[in-house]
Parts: sequence; C-alpha cells; structure tokens
Amino acid sequence: MSSLTELLLATQVPDKCAAAEAQIRAAETNSVDGYFTALAQELAGADKPTVARQLSGLLLKNGLYSKDPARDRELKTRWMGLQAQSRTVVKEATTSALIAPELDIGKAAAQVLAKIGAIEIPAGEWPGLVPLLLQHVTNTDPRARQISLITLGYLCEDLVLLQEEGTTINDEISNNILTAVVQGMRDGDTATKLEAARAFYHAVVLAQRNFRKENERDFIMMVVTETCRCPGAEAVQIAAFECLVQIATEYYDFLMPYMNTIGPLTWETIKSSPEKVAIPAMEFWSTVCDEELYLGDLVASGQAGQRTPLNLIQQALQFLVPLLTETLTKQQSEEDDDTWNLAMAAGTCLGLVAQVVGDSCVDLVLSFVEANFENPDWKYREAAILAYGSIMEGPTSDKMRPLVQRSYVHLVRSLNDRSVAVRDTIAWTLGRIAQFHPAIVPVKELTPVLGEKLQDVPRVASNICWVIQVLAEAQTPITGLQAPETTPLSEFFPSLAQALLQVVARPDADERQLRMAGYNALSMLCIRAGNDCLGHMGTLVQEMLNHLSMSFKNVDRECELQGFICGVLTGLVNRLREKVLPAADRVMEETLKVISAYQQVRGGAQVLQEEALLLAAALANAVGANFERFMPHFAPHLRVGLQNYDDIQVCTMATGVIGDLCGALKGKIITYCDTILQILYTNLQNPAVDRKIKASIMPCFGDIALAIQGDFEKYLAPVVQMLLEASNTRLQDGPANNEEWVEYLNTLREGVLEAYTGIVHGLKDAGKLHLFKEHVMSVLHFVQVISEDTSVSEPVMKAALGVVGDLVLGFQQELTMHLGNATFLARIVEYASRCQDPGIRQNATWLQSLLQKYGGPQQ
Repeated sequence: MSSLTELLLATQVPDKCAAAEAQIRAAETNSVDGYFTALAQELAGADKPTVARQLSGLLLKNGLYSKDPARDRELKTRWMGLQAQSRTVVKEATTSALIAPELDIGKAAAQVLAKIGAIEIPAGEWPGLVPLLLQHVTNTDPRARQISLITLGYLCEDLVLLQEEGTTINDEISNNILTAVVQGMRDGDTATKLEAARAFYHAVVLAQRNFRKENERDFIMMVVTETCRCPGAEAVQIAAFECLVQIATEYYDFLMPYMNTIGPLTWETIKSSPEKVAIPAMEFWSTVCDEELYLGDLVASGQAGQRTPLNLIQQALQFLVPLLTETLTKQQSEEDDDTWNLAMAAGTCLGLVAQVVGDSCVDLVLSFVEANFENPDWKYREAAILAYGSIMEGPTSDKMRPLVQRSYVHLVRSLNDRSVAVRDTIAWTLGRIAQFHPAIVPVKELTPVLGEKLQDVPRVASNICWVIQVLAEAQTPITGLQAPETTPLSEFFPSLAQALLQVVARPDADERQLRMAGYNALSMLCIRAGNDCLGHMGTLVQEMLNHLSMSFKNVDRECELQGFICGVLTGLVNRLREKVLPAADRVMEETLKVISAYQQVRGGAQVLQEEALLLAAALANAVGANFERFMPHFAPHLRVGLQNYDDIQVCTMATGVIGDLCGALKGKIITYCDTILQILYTNLQNPAVDRKIKASIMPCFGDIALAIQGDFEKYLAPVVQMLLEASNTRLQDGPANNEEWVEYLNTLREGVLEAYTGIVHGLKDAGKLHLFKEHVMSVLHFVQVISEDTSVSEPVMKAALGVVGDLVLGFQQELTMHLGNATFLARIVEYASRCQDPGIRQNATWLQSLLQKYGGPQQ
C-alpha cells in the first residue's frame, strides 16, 4: 500500500494516474473519517511536497462540495455526520496550513475552510472560525492578513449563495466579517487592500443590517469611494469600482446621498483612467439603469411596495449623455474583434439610459449625432451612428418619426461609406429602427437597397441579413392558422429569397456567421410572408432539401449547418401545411439523415439533433394522419430524445413533440403509447431528471387521452397517481422568495390541470367519464389549494376555471350538489374578475353559467 503522498503525486503521472485515483476513492469509501483526517494532515504537513499538499486541499474541497445540488446535499450531510473529533482534526490541520509560507497552500486551505464554514456556520457550529480569521486580519504579517481576507471572500461567496436559497445568516457573523473586510480595505499594504476589496464584493451582500444604519452606511461608502481612488494600484481600483457596482445592485434605494461623490468620481475615472479601470466605473451607471428599469416594472405592476425610483439617470442626464457619446469615439481599430472595451461599454450604457428616460435623452444625443455624422475621422462618424442606433429602444415612435424620416436618406447613403466599421454600424442602426419603430420604416424604399448590400463584406452583409430578419418579423404575425393575404414585403419576396440563397452560397459565408444570418433571415421571411407568397415556397422547399442533401459533406460536432437549413424547412413546412405533402417523403428522409449524422459525429451516442426534431414535429402537424407511415422510422429517435434527460432542452422538446404527434395521428398513436408512457413514468420517478422536464410531461397525459379517448382507460390509474403526486408540490417545498421556483410551480400546476382537462374530454367523448368519478374530489382539492396560493399565475387560474367547468359540465347535478357553498369557487371567480385577460374572465362567466344551470353554489 502506497503512502498518501505517493498516491497524490502518482495522480499527476499519466501511466499511474488511474490506479492511484482508484486507491484514493477506495480509501474514501472504506473510511470517510480516515480519508478526511489524512488529507488534512497532508495539507498541513510542512515537510510534504507542495503539489501533494495542493492536491490534498483540492480533494478535501471536492469532498465538501459539488456543483450538482443533490450530490452537494449528500456531501454536506456526510460532513456533519463525521465524528466530532475527526472534524476537529480536519479544521485544526487546515487552519495551520492557512498561514503556510507558500501562498498556493494557503489558498487551498482557504477554500477548504470556506466550504466547512458554509456548512457549519448556518447550523450554529464552529463559532470560532470568523473570530479566528479576524485575528489574522489584525496580524502584523501582511501575508497572514491577505490569506485571511481571501478566506473571508471565499466564505462570503458561499454564504451569499446560501442566503439566496433562503438560509438565514446570523447578523453578528455578517457584521464581524464586514468589519474585518472594511478594515482590510484601509490597510496600507496594497496586496492586503486588494484582497479586502475582493472579499467586500461578496461581504456587502450580507450587510443589509449595516446598510439600514446611516452612520455605518456612511462609513462603508466613504471607505469604498476612497479605495476607488487608491493611487498607483489599478487592480485595487478595479476591485473597488466592482464593489460600487455591487452596492448599486443590492442597495440602490440608499444611493441618493452619495451621488454627489460617486457621480464626479466615476465620470473623472471614465474620462482619464486606463480603460480597464474606466470600464467598471462605466458599469456602475449601467447597473443604476438596470435597477431603475426593474423598479419601473415593479411600479407598473403594482409590486413596488414602499420603494420609489430615485430617478438618478434623469438627474444625471446632462452630464452623463455627453460623457457617453464622447466615450463612443474611443474605438482603437476598425477591426471588430468582439473584445469588450470602453467604447462598447459606453454604447451599452447609452442604450440603457434611453430605455430609462425615453424621449428625454433624444435631443442631447442628436446634437452629437448631427455634429459628427459627416466627420472626416471614421471614429466620430461611427460613434455618431452608434449613438443614434443605441437610443432606438426607449423613446416613442412619435418622437423618433421625424428624425428617422430626415435621417433615412443619409443613413442609406452611408451604406457606401469607405469605412467598414461605419457601414457595419449603419446596418445595425437600420435594424434597430426596424426592431423598435417598425411603423416608421420606409419598407418600399429600403428593401431594394438591402438586397444590393447583401453583397458587401461578411461583417456588413451579416448585419444586413439581420435587418431583413427584423423587417420580416415586424410584419403581421400569424394568428392561429391565419396569415395575412399580403404584406409590404410581398413584392420583394422572390428577389430577397434569391439574394439570401446567394448569400448562404458565398465562399466567404463562414466569416462573421454570415451563413447562419442568411438562413435565419430566409426562415423569418418565409414564416411572416403573406399568403400571396405561398406559390414561391414549394420551390424553396426543394431548394432547401438540396442544400440539406449537399450539406453532409461538411458535418461538424453540432451539425450546425444542417440545423440552420432545418430551421428554414421548419418555417416552410409550417406555412405550406398540407401543401407540403408531395415533398413529405423527402423532407422526412433528409430529417432522419440529419439525426443519423449527428449521432455519428457524437461517436454513436444516443442523442437527438434538436432542429431536426422540430422539423419532424412541424411535418407531423402539417400532414396529419399521413405522418403514420413515418412513425416506424421516427419513433426510435423520439425514444432517444425522451430518454436522454441529461440534455434538458432536447428532452423537453421531445416531450412536447408527443402532443404534436397526438394531434396529427389521433387514435393511431395508440400503437406507441405503451412505450411512450413507460418512458414518461420512468422520467417522473427518476430524481436525476430535471424538474423542467417533469413539468413538461404533465400536459402530455392530456394530449394522449384526447387522442386515444376510451383506450386511455388502461392508463388512467397510473397517470392519475402521477398527477396527484405532482399536484402535492407546494410553494413551501422550494426555496423562499425564489422566482424560478414560483415559475416552475406554476408551469407544473398548469400542466397538471391541462392533463386533467384532456383526460376528462377524452373519456367523455368515449362515453367513459364515469371512470374518472373517483378522482373528481382530488382535482377539486387541487384547485382549492391553488386558490389559496398568492403566487399563482393567471394561466394556472385560467386552467383551473376550465377544468372545474369541464367537471361540472360532465357530472352536472351529481357534482354540484356536493359542492355546497365551496369558498374556493368564489375565490377563483373573484380572482378572474380582477384580471385583464378576457380568456380568464370568459372561463369564469362560463363556469358561473354552468353552476347556475345545474344548481351549484352561486358565485
């Protein structure tokens, strides 16, 4: 048996690595206590090789934490289950390693201590950790101060995540950490100051109590702004401005008294400091914009409570806009290398400013635009056009209409500018106008020009494709199966489609993602075209099938090219509907080729290419029962998608395709129901399957019941059991104040209700509704629970009203006599009366009429 040191070193030797790792895993399995204590002693061993000590720290950290939430919970539970003596040994050994002469050893120990602290502090264990670190912060040795602050930074980062998940962090702990970190930011040693600022970035999130006290808040803000000015230490300044950004995010409501300091500080930094310092100073203003936009949304929805916008951007406008427009001119090169720089940050900030203040910024920006639009220096011309494009989102079309009308001729003329950067930005600006003010775009004048400019260099042509895509998207959307008879783009459809086909065939189309942009534009052009363009689409289907057939000479790991072409075909199939039937066999053949090619480039893995899956679903919707002949070939691939739950997006999409197949095949889907339902049951019962997938499964049960009607009888019991288990999920089962959990719960509940609706209709149509009778009260109890939950969404309540109405319609007096004076009915009807959605109010009116008709409680 090798020593631990030898095993750790062997993991770095290729031919010994596997065996060494196996022995280490075996040691962990045989005795977790022994494993942890041995690693901690290795980490603390001053006589051990540095590499072995670092690796022991890494293994300790990985034994305490995992990115996978379920595994992470297991590891935390395992740690707390260790003998107290073993935990003490690990903590003492790791603490001694913290102040090792080698900084990398100290950092490894810091990560381990932070992970232990994140487990034990919320549980009220190890009260001495933070005081211990505080002692080091006051140590005369700068190295000890730095490593303690690094540890506090790691610890705060973990505690913030716990707090976001609903764990309460003791105020005393937060206060002690903040005190130490702020003290470190005032340290004379630059390296110590830097680590303190980095730790503060996380610690300040825990400082709600401190920020509510004016004197403490004043002191904190003074220290942070002083640190932003730290002379000769750019890294410290960057970290301090990032702290200021964090404060703007977490404590926007408290900013007003400090803006007379922060404003000039950030503006001067943006003007005169090196770019890497100026960028986070600029980010402060972008963050204030984000907060004011968010707060504006809360106010508009009546959810702001006592919070009110401070209107900081409006107040700073006269200073901020000229600074931003001037900063736009600081481009270094015409080459667009996508590296984030100060000019890009200024453009982003200006766009946010326009969203916040709307029309108020237009005249200020316009003065810069008019002064520089024809400047001989390309940087100023491009900055002027970038400023113009940046303010398109926010101001009203009424404000922008005369400006766009005046500028249109100049913008189009500038598409011939000698500077590629200017032409590129002109194209982007035209797209922004079309995106946010479609009604004021002169489509007939602009579109022919766009067709010509598709021949420009890939950088410009790619943006021209985007303009065409946005123009197409702005046409009247299809409602249901009804498309407009014609659109302003109809007369240009053949020429634009032909020009885009030439774009994707260009030898340089791989540059600047031009080919992708071309296919995306063509797809949107077809999706939003008028019915008067349908005659051209049959030819395009054949053209795209030829493209797809030729594309297999060039198959990358993602089948990216094939995905683009499938996207265009999906749009065409959705538009042509049953008219695509003559080409259906070839469409399916090429779809299956894409799926097979994708599996081959993935080394034979059981995976499913998502654009091909969407194309198959579109074909099923288009040809209906005729899709039955393709099912023997498609069903095995659908099964792959349903079983591949590691790919959440594809598995969710495959689950949704079940509904498409049910709608297309009707009762003929019965052949595949045993296999499909068994996979769905397995996915629901598997804890490793993502909850989003599980939520998407629910409506499938209703789709299947509607399709096979009376034949659903054999599946009724297990399906209802799954629905009951899902309906027992409550708001309190998830993390507190978590928007993602609330959204998931609403999606899950809506899916369950849709399933019940489908089952009720399917059984009723087959004359077998009596089979559902024993489950009615469970459904009504579920609706009652929903009616008592304030986090419920309108779609859920709409579905709840619908399913209760379906049950009343189905069981009539037999049900209404049992409802009595059910208060939950009054609640859901009253909820509906407050909603803006006419659909939910209509459902409520319908339910009330049914209750009146069949003698139920009057609402």
